[in-house]
Amino acid sequence: MKKITFIFLITICGIIFPNTNSSHFWCGTTQFQGRDFERFEYLYPQFIEGLHYRVHFTTEPADSFFWNNTWMTHESTVEYASTVLEQAEFTYSVFENDGWEMPPIDCDDSILDTNNPNHCNNYGGNSLYDIYIGLVQGPAALVSPENSNNELPYVGGLSSYILFANGLGLFGSIDDLASINYYIVAHEVHHSIQFAYGPSFTGTPQNPIHQLWMFEQTATFLENFVYPDAIHLRLLLSNCNVQTPLTHPELGIYQSYAGALWQIFLADYLNDTNLIRYFWESYGTRISNGEIQLTFFDIFNNKILEISNENFNLEDMYKEYAIWRYFTGDRAISDEYFNEASLYCTSSTMQIPDNNIQLQSELGGNYYIEIPNEDIYVYLQSENSISLPSVLIETNNENNTTFNNLELLMGSNIINIDTQFNGEYVLLLTSGYSENDLNFENIIISFEIAANDNEGDLNDDQIINVLDIVLLVDFILLNEYEIIGDLNNDGLLNVIDVVVLVNIILN
Repeated sequence: MKKITFIFLITICGIIFPNTNSSHFWCGTTQFQGRDFERFEYLYPQFIEGLHYRVHFTTEPADSFFWNNTWMTHESTVEYASTVLEQAEFTYSVFENDGWEMPPIDCDDSILDTNNPNHCNNYGGNSLYDIYIGLVQGPAALVSPENSNNELPYVGGLSSYILFANGLGLFGSIDDLASINYYIVAHEVHHSIQFAYGPSFTGTPQNPIHQLWMFEQTATFLENFVYPDAIHLRLLLSNCNVQTPLTHPELGIYQSYAGALWQIFLADYLNDTNLIRYFWESYGTRISNGEIQLTFFDIFNNKILEISNENFNLEDMYKEYAIWRYFTGDRAISDEYFNEASLYCTSSTMQIPDNNIQLQSELGGNYYIEIPNEDIYVYLQSENSISLPSVLIETNNENNTTFNNLELLMGSNIINIDTQFNGEYVLLLTSGYSENDLNFENIIISFEIAANDNEGDLNDDQIINVLDIVLLVDFILLNEYEIIGDLNNDGLLNVIDVVVLVNIILN
């Protein structure tokens, strides 16, 4: 086992300066991009270091400050700091061996002039990655970006450091780390890797595009890559009282921690465990090449096309993801879809709503609508979208399932239901993807039960007669498609529809 040397810092922060924005006392570096957290400084600092990390901590209760109407402390233990270091080094080795870009150094050890602002004394003492243990006011841990990286290949990346809570209570303990913190270390180390590719937003200060959802869901997904038995995501997806892709599928993939389910699906469906790394490499390359406004949606689309040999695009994956999520909880099927499905909540469905519902375009959101054994009209309204890919899921009384792909167009759509079918219908509506991911829009959706006894009443005069035949023939001659005239629901208007309409009149 590698010997760990314990070293005491010679220089300390002689004065603890108040941070007027947040009721605590820290001193440290200048804030970067408006961040609220700075490096910890201690009255009685200690550190231990390994091959890649230096862990800063204190074992003195005097390293305290008045916060939230009580005295709090940064005090930790040597055992706790050693475990954090051990877990960080292990996580580093896992990601490095898998080909990830590792965090850049935060300072240049060759600078000897202590008055130089880039001297390593201002960055933890040397160029090793810094982890600070103490009271993190709010989260259990966080990664704070710091300075721009000018080294190839990802010149748009950032150096960073980690602030790690001194246990999830007031003091650090080995028990805290053993029970929960091990996967928090993996989570935060991956955040530091993400910053090596690029920042957490792109665009301009007036028009930023935030990528924090992708930062969080990737770090959550990869907890299980480092520690296969990590339970963070499983706990989220089994809690039906919080917002997840199962309880609120209409929100799409644009979610944070629980959104890691999307990345599990992609890696599983496309059978490529390196896919997530490819996304980040594309992100870093495009930022390094000077692109300003980036989203991960077109990166998803491009990589899915590439990996699948253009058999699938992002819109295809949205639909397959929605089907994949449908079979969770009570609907989970053994050896199909994904292994842990039965451990999670059952994906939320809804009855036909009385009022309008909305989906945001491009984001991969969807609804599961319970359909009675009656034909329905679905009305779609938006300014730019053309259609929504959808699926009619039929499950008979023997639990055999059939999927019928639909393409609902903007305007009025009728879905013909087999009223003799013994089972359940669920209409899966998805947002689709039109590569317009810099301009999400609301798609308005409404429903109405169709009156079956008026089938064939093309002119809506409550009578089915020769006038409806004339109107249908006009549609056919003018080569116009009107769904109300598509009586056999084959997507075409032709003589077959005329025959069906004549039979309706004769009967």
